[in-house]
Amino acid sequence: MKQYKKISIMIAAASSLSLGGCKKTLVETQRTNITQQSFASPVGVIGGITGVYGTLRSLWGTEGFTNEVVGGVDETLLGGSGSGTPLFTYTNISTDEFRYIFQIAYQDINTLNGVLQYGTAITDVTQRTQYLAQAKFLRAFLYYHLAITFGKVPLHTTFITSPTTSDTRAPLADIYAQVIKDFTDASKELQVTPGTPFGGKAATQSAALYYLGKAYLSRGWSSAAQTGDFATAATTFNTLIANKGTYGVDLWQDFGDAFKPGNDYGKETLFVIDESSDTKYGNYQAGGSGGNYNATNFFFRPNYPTVVSGYPSSTGSPVMTRDIANGRPFIRIRPNTDYMLYVFAERNNDSRFDKTFQTTWIANTAGVTTPRGALTVGVDTAIWMPPFDPGAAKRASFKGVILIPPSLITSGSTANAYTPTYFPSMKKYDDPNRTGVNDPSTRPFVVARFADVYLLAAEAYFKANDLQNAAAMLNVLRTRAAYKTTNTPDQNNAAVAAMQITSQQITLDFILDERSREMYEECTRWWDLSRTQSLGRRLQTYNPTEAYSGYSKSNPADAYSLRPIPSSEINLVTTGPKMEQNPGY
Repeated sequence: MKQYKKISIMIAAASSLSLGGCKKTLVETQRTNITQQSFASPVGVIGGITGVYGTLRSLWGTEGFTNEVVGGVDETLLGGSGSGTPLFTYTNISTDEFRYIFQIAYQDINTLNGVLQYGTAITDVTQRTQYLAQAKFLRAFLYYHLAITFGKVPLHTTFITSPTTSDTRAPLADIYAQVIKDFTDASKELQVTPGTPFGGKAATQSAALYYLGKAYLSRGWSSAAQTGDFATAATTFNTLIANKGTYGVDLWQDFGDAFKPGNDYGKETLFVIDESSDTKYGNYQAGGSGGNYNATNFFFRPNYPTVVSGYPSSTGSPVMTRDIANGRPFIRIRPNTDYMLYVFAERNNDSRFDKTFQTTWIANTAGVTTPRGALTVGVDTAIWMPPFDPGAAKRASFKGVILIPPSLITSGSTANAYTPTYFPSMKKYDDPNRTGVNDPSTRPFVVARFADVYLLAAEAYFKANDLQNAAAMLNVLRTRAAYKTTNTPDQNNAAVAAMQITSQQITLDFILDERSREMYEECTRWWDLSRTQSLGRRLQTYNPTEAYSGYSKSNPADAYSLRPIPSSEINLVTTGPKMEQNPGY
């Protein structure tokens, strides 16, 4: 949501797990004249909630956090100019790597606890209920992500005003119980659809139901599992689906429409982290990189402006010039090509590969001639990276430069291969409306979309041994995936029929494959694999060299399916029992 009031609330969490710059004790630093009692007024409550929404921009969309949630999985590899190498290779991961998640989460949790403690004084019942429901949702949202990242963490549900040097990690069962309680309340008390005073797309009942189902599902996979968790998750997701009209959510007919900038706040979006070029609402800066910017439009791009006309030799002039349409090439993260070819093997009836990746770059630079002919701006394809080998004859006649997957190059072939620098570009986060080519994105970061409800429901039904309903959930998405605007109705009907699956085809790996086809590189994959206890197994199969070789060295085995508790936070606990580190770190 947008920061309609730029209020900097910095009531230090007075907990051993707050801001990492502290040494032995934490000191309350009051940055404004706002006091705890300010939370007793509607303005104070809105300010506290708005402040929490604002801090979420320090995670989703940033470079470090993106590496943490898409690195070291089956879908991705480190790009030629990648950062965060340990996260992709599971070697030398710093035990303080994830401190910002901790620091931001516990700062915000304490603010939300203050809102919930003092906001009960708001006299307007409807106003009080909806405002405090936002705080419940956000507290559960933060604790949910802490639990699925670190496992056991400290559980604070009251407003802390005095510094302390002691703390303990709560049982996972207690954390999930609090998360489920907060999400349950929020699913009943939040606004049904977005509205004042919260702009953008702040949490609504549908977002709370989505995360409630996800909490049951995640607990069901965990050591804190309770009987019926998977069935309850499935029921929760099905409730959201059955009442999608009431909540104003649905799938777009075309898979590609889910990623159009104009649809960021549309019916398929359940929850977003807002961004804006208006500095009243954040810290946006033209040409900015790093910091709290949404730079996802940079990370997945190859270095297309360095492909020269004589490629693979270094002779000739660049065939492309960096521009807004094709984006700023950070070259941080690239698709794991072999896995990409496997999971998107069906491309005739399934439209999702073409709507996920950019494989063609249309000439935008005048006066460029390759050994095969002159490139006409706006007409000729200067660079083509198909997921197949078009054959020697096509390569010889094609005026631009062609690169193909390395695994498709045979002995003696003259084809050019994808490299860590040149690869298909994941285009879901493209932002063509930026003013400058090097500007970060002002699109909101879509954290949850309605399509995921079907994927998670399929997983829940699978774990509840209801394979028929699991297949039905996936078939909804596969039906949508078959749709192409270029097809005739008969062609679309034929594609839909070809895409349907039966209950006999449902396995956990099929569900995870379908998650890739639907949500490739949408910043959930590490959590998806760790939740389903599939991380090590999938790395061994699909990412054996870059990721599994380091992952397999974890001791005890699969210890790297949890992240390390930040050492800077552990070191702040100087009174009472020392805070324990996760095994393997």
